[in-house]
Amino acid sequence: MRNEYLVRIDRVDKTFKTRHLFYKDDTTPRRLFHKKLVQAACSIDFGIRAGEIFGLLGPNGAGKTTTVKMVSGLVRPDRGAVYVDGLNVDKKRLQVLKKVGVVLEGTRTSIWPLTPYENLMYYGNLKDVKGKVLKERAKSLLTFIGLDHKQHVEVRKLSRGEKQKLAICIALIADPPVVLLDEPTTGLDVQSSRNIKDRILEMTREQGKCVLVTTHDMNVAQEICDRIGIIDKGVLVACQPKESLLDVFSDPVFEFRLDRLVPSSILDGIAHINEITMRVEEEGPVVAVALEPDLEARSRALYEVVQRFRDQGVLLRSVSQRQQTLENVFLRLTGKR
Repeated sequence: MRNEYLVRIDRVDKTFKTRHLFYKDDTTPRRLFHKKLVQAACSIDFGIRAGEIFGLLGPNGAGKTTTVKMVSGLVRPDRGAVYVDGLNVDKKRLQVLKKVGVVLEGTRTSIWPLTPYENLMYYGNLKDVKGKVLKERAKSLLTFIGLDHKQHVEVRKLSRGEKQKLAICIALIADPPVVLLDEPTTGLDVQSSRNIKDRILEMTREQGKCVLVTTHDMNVAQEICDRIGIIDKGVLVACQPKESLLDVFSDPVFEFRLDRLVPSSILDGIAHINEITMRVEEEGPVVAVALEPDLEARSRALYEVVQRFRDQGVLLRSVSQRQQTLENVFLRLTGKR
């Protein structure tokens, strides 16, 4: 195991058995209808450093939540091992629980008849945070997350976004070095989602937390994550820094926005061009030119394209390289939306 990682998932496998029961008719007792083995993790192997946000992406049922639960000790792997701060989660579960804060999707972590402040006091005592330290930390977290003005309002009266913020506070009340967030922005409005993303970035960059985020929102992953893992049917099909992942799948396509519409034939005969497409937008016509990946060949082709436009008296309003998105990478690797 490499000590550079605060969280290390070392060649982990996990298979679940599912059983579907049904009634044949109104008088027949319930019978076993179908058994199925579902592989939620197949030799998953990656690590997360302190001060890093790792995004785990995948279709429904790919194994994202199972991975989070294995790190937190809620699910045992069939093979392999999970380590948190050098501790084997399976063998040192109680010690690991003190180092991990978890927010699982769809769980009602908070106690609704209590206020946010009372919830933090309750969970803090459960996690052996006491007295003055607990009071100060509770108030600091509520201010940090933007709930200080609602700290004495019953949770039942809070919005969904405010309850999600409180769940993050509960996960942080013991000041764990590792934070696991399963779909932290699902179902939230734009403002609440923006606030939670800002808080995730802040606690990672300024407090040095190690954060694992699972999400279906590609914009969230592209905006806040340092590294990306894409999981499909329990298999980790990609695991790279975000920029490297985008570069690997990025096609060298350059878009030229012109002052007037021109025939694509003016670019005929230029070497190293793979494809030419044109479209008309409100700001003017755009010519998209797909080039070969070789840098030297691409450079020669770009100079020639610009020269052809100049020879025809066409004015260039802008030139840009088309940017790849995580959504496109995700679709190419998994074939699923």
